[in-house]
Amino acid sequence: MNMLSWLAGLIIGAAAAWQITRGYAAADLNQLRVRLEEQIGYWQGEAERAAARAEQLSEQTAAWAAGCQQGREDVLSVARALTQRNTGIAHPHQTR
Repeated sequence: MNMLSWLAGLIIGAAAAWQITRGYAAADLNQLRVRLEEQIGYWQGEAERAAARAEQLSEQTAAWAAGCQQGREDVLSVARALTQRNTGIAHPHQTR
């Protein structure tokens, strides 16, 4: 009978140890899941902010390019006007 009690105690102890270990593992997994969800949320927010910034920079770049083009046209127009004034050459579309 002593051997049977010892064997039963061993089985019950092993089962209890397994349940305790399983509980700790489940708690650790839940903790990890929470941390990962927080990190996912953080990086999703960063990705959204980066996309918004990229859109803003794209718009600013387009506006800058349009401004450069307008400035180039203005400089060429002034250069043509100065050339015409200095050389007395009329613009082909002007009539005298």
